[in-house]
Amino acid sequence: MSLASRRRLPMIRRCSLALLTLVASVWAGSLVVFGLLLVSQGVSQWISTTTGLEAGVWRWLGVGLIMGGQFVFMFMVADRVFPRAGRRLAIWCLELTVVLVGGVACAGAIAQAVL
Repeated sequence: MSLASRRRLPMIRRCSLALLTLVASVWAGSLVVFGLLLVSQGVSQWISTTTGLEAGVWRWLGVGLIMGGQFVFMFMVADRVFPRAGRRLAIWCLELTVVLVGGVACAGAIAQAVL
């Protein structure tokens, strides 16, 4: 490997990390904002009558979206920007808790929609 290619490699990795951080942050932010809208305001009457889902189902889905956004940010951004922090047991437990709460919220939405 030549000296010039060795110098370019870290620049490519830094750009790749920056692009991943930007895209994942926008993705996680949009999930959280949409989830907050569903939790705080619910949905309009025409959406719930078109889909046939009640307002409670939309709120459960909002909580699931918020937790999904938090998980995407933790997994795609925080673990790559601060790799040593991800090795701690407390961070691992926090990530599992977010997944568990999100899964329970999605299961609650499905259960309420079916029942």
